[in-house]
Amino acid sequence: MIGLDAKIEKLRARFAAKLFVGSTYASYGRAFITKKKDKNGNFADIPELQTSSTVKYAELLPNRKIDGHSFFLQEGDIEKTEDGYTANVGIYFSVNLNELYSSVTERAVEYLHRDAIKQIENYSFKVIRIVPDLPAFEKFGLVKDTDNMEPYYLCRFDTEIEYKLNCN
Repeated sequence: MIGLDAKIEKLRARFAAKLFVGSTYASYGRAFITKKKDKNGNFADIPELQTSSTVKYAELLPNRKIDGHSFFLQEGDIEKTEDGYTANVGIYFSVNLNELYSSVTERAVEYLHRDAIKQIENYSFKVIRIVPDLPAFEKFGLVKDTDNMEPYYLCRFDTEIEYKLNCN
């Protein structure tokens, strides 16, 4: 991998190794938006992950069969800089807080923020903002209010990353 994909893959691997070890949390890499028909026949934007080197994709909407997952989505244009390129990357989390923070007695939103930011900022990505709750996933169709109701939580870390195309 090179460029932005290499940066995303390194942080994805860091999440997998450092966040929620021993749980069924899954750290996914770079996702892409596809259009999918909902049950009413309307098209909705869905984040999907390309599986291996095929043209098959796996949907990354909230999934209650696991304790949580995260994925990356490059947002907007990639800007040219003097030294390379800058991209905005959304890092999306859909989690069951009770499973991932079972010893915490209050809603563990801030624990997730703290733990994710520690990993994000220890590796080249700069956090610009945190978008909590349903607004984090509002661009995607098929996300329901119940996907963000206790113990479930949705959030997005809007980040910026500088990189070179030939980095690995």
